[in-house]
Amino acid sequence: MGAIFPMNPISQLLDNNIKLALLLVFVVHLAAIVVMVLMQHHFHTEEINLLVSGAVARDENYELVIHNKLTKSYSFKTE
Repeated sequence: MGAIFPMNPISQLLDNNIKLALLLVFVVHLAAIVVMVLMQHHFHTEEINLLVSGAVARDENYELVIHNKLTKSYSFKTE
């Protein structure tokens, strides 16, 4: 049966650095996803406001369907 040898300090340091790097990559990706979703929500909200105000100004009937509340994806059509 083989003996279990403790990791030397250099191996432990490399192992800790790899874990830290992976955690950093995960956090950066998660932050990027959150920012993209927030930007999409913001820009879709602006588009919806412009479309609705334009339809109201022209006294048109319109149909607005929000498909996803998080990203504010939508369908808009005037009648």
